This record gives sequence, C-alpha cells and structure tokens, in this order.
Amino acid sequence: MRRGGNAVASARKVRDERGLTAVVEFLSAFVLFLVIVSAFLALSQLKLGSNVADTDRLDKMAIDSLERLTDSKGHVVLRDAGIRDIENSTDDWHVYNASTLLTADLLPAIGDGDGHLDLNRISALGNVTEDRLIHGLGIDEGLSINLTIIIVQSADESSIGEIVFSDGSHRSGATQGATASRVMHLGDDSVRVTLEVHNAGREPSGLRITEFMADPLNGPPEWIELENPDGFAMNLSGWSMSRPGAFELIQDGAVAAGGRVICTGNSATQYNPYNVPMIDLASSGVLGTGTIDTLAAEGDSITLGWTRPGTVLTYDVIVITWDNTWNIQANHSMTYNLGGSPSSLTNWTAVDGGTPGW
Repeated sequence: MRRGGNAVASARKVRDERGLTAVVEFLSAFVLFLVIVSAFLALSQLKLGSNVADTDRLDKMAIDSLERLTDSKGHVVLRDAGIRDIENSTDDWHVYNASTLLTADLLPAIGDGDGHLDLNRISALGNVTEDRLIHGLGIDEGLSINLTIIIVQSADESSIGEIVFSDGSHRSGATQGATASRVMHLGDDSVRVTLEVHNAGREPSGLRITEFMADPLNGPPEWIELENPDGFAMNLSGWSMSRPGAFELIQDGAVAAGGRVICTGNSATQYNPYNVPMIDLASSGVLGTGTIDTLAAEGDSITLGWTRPGTVLTYDVIVITWDNTWNIQANHSMTYNLGGSPSSLTNWTAVDGGTPGW
C-alpha cells in the first residue's frame, strides 16, 4: 500500500509541475502579447497623434461656433472711416446691408434672446459673407463652413424637410472636418441647425452675368448686370470685368444673397429703376460711356473673372462670346436664361430696352 501511495503522489506531483509550467508559459506569452500591442499602439499614437489633435480642435470649434450662432441675437459695431463706432453698437445687426456689414465688427447670431431662433436674423445671413461669418464666430482663418437649417417638426407636415437656409463651401477636397448640430424652435416649428467646419477652402461659385446691353441708343452707357444666387453675401473684392484689350477690378463692396449689381460705363446716366448698387467701369474702357462705344454688337466678348487673394492669377468664371449670328438689335439687352452655356445664343433672350436690376 505504501508503494502504491508513493506512486500516486509522485504522479500528482508531476501533473502539478506540468500544470504550473503551462500556466507560467501562458502568462509569459500573454505578457509578451501585451508588450507587442502596447508598442503598436504607441507607434500608432506617434504617427496619428497630430491628426487626432486637429480633429478634436475642429470638433470643439464647430460646437462652440454653433452655440455662438444660436444662443444670442448677435452684435455689430459699425466703422466710420475705419474707426469703430462703439457708442452706437447694437444687437440689431440684421438691419444693415451687405456692404456695411462687410467692414463692421460683427457677430451675426440668429437667436431671439429667449432660446428660440429669429427668422429675420436668419434671412439677414444673406447680407453676410462667409468670411465675415467665420470671423464673427471665432473660427480659425483659412477654414471654411457650411450651414444648413432645415425643418424637422411642424404642424404642417408638408413643410417637414423644407430648407430654411443652406449655403457655404462644399467639403469636397477637405482632409479634415467636424460637424455640430442642434434642434431649436423657429416659430411653431422645430428646425435642425447644422454647422460644418472643414479645410476644403473656398472658391467663387455664385456670381454670374445675367444681362448685358451692348448697343444702347441715344446716349445711355453700356452695362452688364451681375447676380449673386447664393445664400451668403458675395464679397466683390477680387472680381473683375474685362473685354479684349481692357480689364478692371470691380473694387470693394458686397452683393447680398439674391441681389444684383450693375456694372456701367456711366453711373450718372445709367438707367436704374430698381436702385440697385452700381459700379462705374468707364475709366478702364471695359464699357462704353454713351458718347463712346466699346462693345461691338456684331461680335465681341466679355469675361467675369476672379483673382485669388494674395496671387495675380485670374480665373475666368464666365466668358460670353457673340458674333453677328446673334443679330443683337440696337437698344436690346440680352438676358441669360441660365442653365446652359453662356456663349450659346439659344440661352439668351433679347429684351427691348433691357431690365437692369430686375
């Protein structure tokens, strides 16, 4: 019996030692696995750390900017000859036009002061350029935004999904971006306000030629009508008009969303029934003054261009070229029907006397 007991004890001891060895080997392998994983994560953090930091920065910027945009009425300090008029600062920023707001110190917020949104202030975003909104919200220079306000709940079911406001730079080409969104009351409806901040950059996409007069009668100047169909205002700085042999920058100012401006050869004699802003281009010879013609009705071209800030390269945004087959009659403007090539006669309609500013 003693010999049998010793054998059993010896077998148990061997099994215990083998089990302990297996446990030690498993733990060693597991520790080694953890070391490898930790090293991999450390290397990954080293490689991706800056991108993660940038993403966090953009996330915070989007959230903070959305709060500034929706939590208050906003504020404006106008400038008189470059001097800030602090005494007359007001939260009624939405009553000023696009050119005035272009040079003001501005926070273009859209709240009503009671936790809801104000439709009048939302509409007034059409007098604010994207650059001014970015600056007012405290977003870093060089970044771009896209803002959308859409109805998500309403007693009128047909209005659900209706876009109240939408404009900004497209994200195509962006390598980083962040989006913040919140639901708020606008009148009796609930709307979702979504603000995206990204680094795609901004290109001029909206300003376009909608009408031109190449052969006025009895003294009036030649003129070209421009329109901004975007949701934000368009800064005119960097835009230009040209024809073969003549070029001129449009200078400063801004065109409100949906607004129009008349480029003319003589602002003093220009027919302007709707009192829209005018830009006199007579000095460069781009447009005729009334006593001197520059555009030829039987064949010529005009170009709307844009020069990127800090560069000398001008992009041809719209080029309109016509010839004698257009058969442009005296005192008939040509009105663009939109949607097709601006150098195709089929996309233009002749209007006796023209409709500048309409």
